[in-house]
Amino acid sequence: MRRPPRLRGLVPAAFAVLALLLPAPVRGQSYELGRSGDLVVSERLRILAQGRALADGASPMARTLSLKADMIAQGFYHEGGLERVMAEASLSPTLGWSPNLNGGVANSRIGFAGGWLEIDPAYVAKPGATAGLLFESEARLSWGTGRFLQAELDGAVARARESGYERRDRRLLLCSRNHLQGWSFLDLCLRQSESDRSLSRQEQRETSIQFAHLLTAENSYHEIRLELGDRRQPDYSQPRAGLELHSVWSGLATRIGLGLGPAVEGRTVERCDIFADLRWRLAGAVTGLSLWRSHASGGEVFGIAQTDVSTGLALFRRITPQLDLSVQYVRTRSTVDLFDSRQLGLDVSWRFHLR
Repeated sequence: MRRPPRLRGLVPAAFAVLALLLPAPVRGQSYELGRSGDLVVSERLRILAQGRALADGASPMARTLSLKADMIAQGFYHEGGLERVMAEASLSPTLGWSPNLNGGVANSRIGFAGGWLEIDPAYVAKPGATAGLLFESEARLSWGTGRFLQAELDGAVARARESGYERRDRRLLLCSRNHLQGWSFLDLCLRQSESDRSLSRQEQRETSIQFAHLLTAENSYHEIRLELGDRRQPDYSQPRAGLELHSVWSGLATRIGLGLGPAVEGRTVERCDIFADLRWRLAGAVTGLSLWRSHASGGEVFGIAQTDVSTGLALFRRITPQLDLSVQYVRTRSTVDLFDSRQLGLDVSWRFHLR
């Protein structure tokens, strides 16, 4: 969690800009919706929810300071030139249970020509307990009001003590995020991710352009996102389109989304995915529930047309501001026996800020 910067004055020009953007507040709901803004993933939607509460005189000091920190990070306090508005890093020891430590296939045999083909056990997925480290960092440079350049660099390593299997993940995000007018925004992003395990290596690059618009409705606030992009792996690329709705309600934050992509000849690629995410407070702690379903098709294995339908469920709990717990279950139904699976994962992480 980002720590609020020291303030140079509580209500400078940026709050005047916010006041011009905000429609007339609705009393009675502003406080609860502002409080629910702490639950959302989107900084911009959080600014809308907490800004409405501030404009209505329903924002306590701590939330007002958090609002200003978000507005600084979004470039709304820009004073000219290229200005650093964020630089932070954290290191998190992790414990977990992985259903696939080595990157192997889900099953040890495959139906073929009326019989079965046995797979060498060395190439079958191995589950087990892991311990590791997660490094996360982010920097932002503001170059205009509500406009900034963003860079994120993350890395993780997890190792199973008994088997010695190890997984390494890396991710780079570069974005230009831009306020257009009112509550409309345009973002250009490049994402690069890599994952290495004993039996597999995955590399993916995504480029995207996203338009976002925030709006108000009765007793709720919303952000609509429309994204067009390209998903590229070493041997193919796939155009993608996505639509998401992020919402704030009294005591609840939600996200729903849909992603679509065309077929790629000779490759099993994700054609459609849909997700829903809910966050609320339970006994004072942020709690989340995520559901998703994806459909992939297009390739063949031993002459068998492959179609995979995966359904997932995840539970999240922020036990303390530094301690997170998540449990995930994924069921994949595949026309190819090798990839038909049930997987259960567990992750616990403790976050320590380096700066």
